[in-house]
Amino acid sequence: MWQALIKPAASILGGWIQSRQEVAKAKTDAEVAVIKAEADIKVAHAISAMSRAEKGQEQNYDLDKLAMENMAKSWKDELILIVFLTPMFMAFIPGMGVYALAGFAVIASTPVWYQYIVIGMVVVIYGLRGLLEKVIDKKIGMK
Repeated sequence: MWQALIKPAASILGGWIQSRQEVAKAKTDAEVAVIKAEADIKVAHAISAMSRAEKGQEQNYDLDKLAMENMAKSWKDELILIVFLTPMFMAFIPGMGVYALAGFAVIASTPVWYQYIVIGMVVVIYGLRGLLEKVIDKKIGMK
């Protein structure tokens, strides 16, 4: 008689335990799947960022190379070189150093956006993007 009562109770209890184990396993499997998916997303982001960086470096190199090639065909490079070297020459001419320094004071008083445009033009004309990026990265503390 006890067996008649114990057998169904054991069967019900065994079924309940088994269902709890299946639920726990399903939860664990779901958590593992989420962790794997998050890891895959992070890997994909890293690969994408690396690819964008490589393409950006290649593009900058190509643009700098093109700028260097165009120097042979243009007079603007010589003009900018003369403009930048003029204060140096003026420093060696008696009485002209004052004017060179006054010119720098005027340039320093121009709007910052104008100074950045001039810097940008020189960078593009002479193909110095890589150097400019290093200076900017160092200035904002990225490298």
